Amino acid sequence: MKSSTPPGQERSEAAGIGRRNVSILVDKNRKNFEMITEDDAKRAIQPLSPQSFDAARFGHEGFRANLPTGRIDCLPSGVHLWCNITPEVLDFLDWIFVNGYGLSPASHA
Repeated sequence: MKSSTPPGQERSEAAGIGRRNVSILVDKNRKNFEMITEDDAKRAIQPLSPQSFDAARFGHEGFRANLPTGRIDCLPSGVHLWCNITPEVLDFLDWIFVNGYGLSPASHA
């Protein structure tokens, strides 16, 4: 299949790389969250105005939040962002990495 982008010009979808549809794996063998409950996660994701919040159906804990602009699948093994990564999404990621995965926040020098 030939590209319709003229040589030397950036493809429009290239601008979104790393800003949408990103998976972040934490521990592929992890099957449950030890430090948070589903209610904790529901409260933490509220600023993203989820249209629905459902339990994951992957054989272990986790949830799927359908947002107005996409979806976040959050499993004990990692997070899958099927949405644009906005400051609000980053705030949720900060929360889940500290509280759900027990990782220390990065220090900003």
